[in-house]
Amino acid sequence: MNCLKFLELQEEDLPFVKDIYDYYTLNTTVVYSTEPVPMEDIKGFVPVGDPLYRSFMLITPEGEKCGFCYFNKFKPRAAFSVSVEITIYLKPGFEGRGYGSEALLRLEEYVRNGGFANIVALISGDNMVSRHLFEKCGYTCCGNIRNAARKFDRFLDLMFYQKLL
Repeated sequence: MNCLKFLELQEEDLPFVKDIYDYYTLNTTVVYSTEPVPMEDIKGFVPVGDPLYRSFMLITPEGEKCGFCYFNKFKPRAAFSVSVEITIYLKPGFEGRGYGSEALLRLEEYVRNGGFANIVALISGDNMVSRHLFEKCGYTCCGNIRNAARKFDRFLDLMFYQKLL
């Protein structure tokens, strides 16, 4: 543990974020976008410079950028202010090294220190790698919306995972 370096995401890091997001958009069902998203959309859901909702670049011990993670509002209404949605993306080729688990558990520390009570993750039903990661880190599957999306000519479930702090 504590192999990864967490650096606050800066505006100049967003092209790296977009490259990873576009890869998953075009090649997987991990995200439900069907076309690369404009940079303005990335800026809309990845918090940069927000004092409450945080985003981080993940750096390997060798100094390579290997992914990013963030937590943001779960829903915009004030009553949901106790909950956050958490997201982690690893750059292709960096899977299977324990970085996902480390990033998730370390990101939880920032969520906990922010005073939040509930972490939610929305995961594609066929994303067994992410589902296993979240389950291994103590998250519970608390819902499944069947056939919530359609991509690559397939219907996809949307799984809700949560961890109460």
